Amino acid sequence: MLESLDGFSVAATRQNAGRSPKGCAAAGEAAVPALRLTDVAASYGRREVVHSVSLSLAAHECLALVGESGSGKTTIARAVAGLHTAWTGTISLGGAELAVSARRRSGDARRRIQYIFQNPYGSLNPRRTVGQIVGQPLKVFGTAGGRDAARRVAQMLERVSLTSGYSRRYPDQLSGGERQRVAIARALVCDPTVLICDEVTSALDVSVQAAIVELLGNLQRDLGLSMLFITHNLPLVRSVAQRVAVLSEGRIVEVGDVGQVLADPGQPYTRQLLSDTPSLETAIAEAGLAEPPADTSGR
Repeated sequence: MLESLDGFSVAATRQNAGRSPKGCAAAGEAAVPALRLTDVAASYGRREVVHSVSLSLAAHECLALVGESGSGKTTIARAVAGLHTAWTGTISLGGAELAVSARRRSGDARRRIQYIFQNPYGSLNPRRTVGQIVGQPLKVFGTAGGRDAARRVAQMLERVSLTSGYSRRYPDQLSGGERQRVAIARALVCDPTVLICDEVTSALDVSVQAAIVELLGNLQRDLGLSMLFITHNLPLVRSVAQRVAVLSEGRIVEVGDVGQVLADPGQPYTRQLLSDTPSLETAIAEAGLAEPPADTSGR
């Protein structure tokens, strides 16, 4: 399974030359969502756990999908990535409908959707160096090799605030936060369009959570990524997302701009989620991350 994770969680340094500023996307690009879900239902065996979910993620936007444990948010994320295959409905990437399973999708479609897993201790192959882990996607997709691959690995490690010297280390020589930074670098090294972050801070302590969320927010804006940010902590999304969708028992109960939903939630379930995590909101404010990110989606 660790080998398959190396092959899937994949992605390259985005080349910015010749690209328009992230907040000035062309009208045609802005008109087509980076990702669209239409009437998606998902199940485990005979039990349906996601019910007719429809969502869109704009180009260069971060959408947070929030709900308590068991609400179906990770199942949705895995369906988008083609890792969970018991689903119906339509999922489109840049206007093109995706096959149900990742194995049936083109290499380019797999490259364009990348996944950062929840557990930084289990998602990295302990028998490979950091350089091999981050560089594996370049090999899988034929993006780069040799010195070029080594250069791109070093550049991506620098982007996630690790030095190139980390490429010679093994996962068991890293802290939890450093491991998650390596996972982020691996997911970005092949230039994805959509980045899925599945509870990427839940295994980390609060101070490290704040740093990882700030890093992801900066990368999303700098690289022009579309990001689906999965979490059970509604206050956490203030520092990274522009919009939020609240999921309860497999159904979307509220969608809106982050500032509006956090300041004046319209549903009792949303208010309950906010009240359940006040300490994290306070910790993030103390870390200087309380301001919502600028809207770079061109919406």
